[in-house]
Amino acid sequence: MRVRAGSLLSAVIVVAACVAAACAPVATSPPPSIGETIPPTAPATPGPPATLVPTSGVVIDSTLLEILPESVDGLDLVESPDAEAAALGDPQLEAVAASIAAGIAVDPATGEFAYAIVVRLLPGSLDGAAFRDWRDSFDEGACSQADGVQGHAETEIGGFTVYIGTCVGGLRTYHVWLETRQVLISVSAAGERRLGEHLVENLRP
Repeated sequence: MRVRAGSLLSAVIVVAACVAAACAPVATSPPPSIGETIPPTAPATPGPPATLVPTSGVVIDSTLLEILPESVDGLDLVESPDAEAAALGDPQLEAVAASIAAGIAVDPATGEFAYAIVVRLLPGSLDGAAFRDWRDSFDEGACSQADGVQGHAETEIGGFTVYIGTCVGGLRTYHVWLETRQVLISVSAAGERRLGEHLVENLRP
């Protein structure tokens, strides 16, 4: 079965890419959401983990964000409930995910950002071929507003094997599969600060 990141999940990435590519004005607060899918300025109010249940079996598990760093190059990484809700609407996600969480760090002065989705995988739902399909789908969505996919690379960052996608317009994606924890992390980032690399380098598995 071909695993796709899914149209709605890709839409979240597309809007993030649009912010970096100046498809929308850069404000002095976090960029406008994708159909209101990018988080508001204020971080989510602390409280018990969210368990929003959609029509599918996938749920939001805010504790997954504990794998991500609390900040990225000095920028707070905050949960994005609207992006999570949008991703839950994608039926393709149900093929691989038991739960998800999404977060974003944005520089309000420049519009540079790093967006990450953390997926707790269903047992046995991902193998090498399915992971490659996921990356390709995610990268296509991220690069669709940044002039298309330019290339792919594999490297090591912070002790993790990282698959990097590059868009013609400069946006980059980063994918890490923590096989022992059955967790998949996909990141979309733009800007000279290379926030995606900072995020991946400081994962807390």
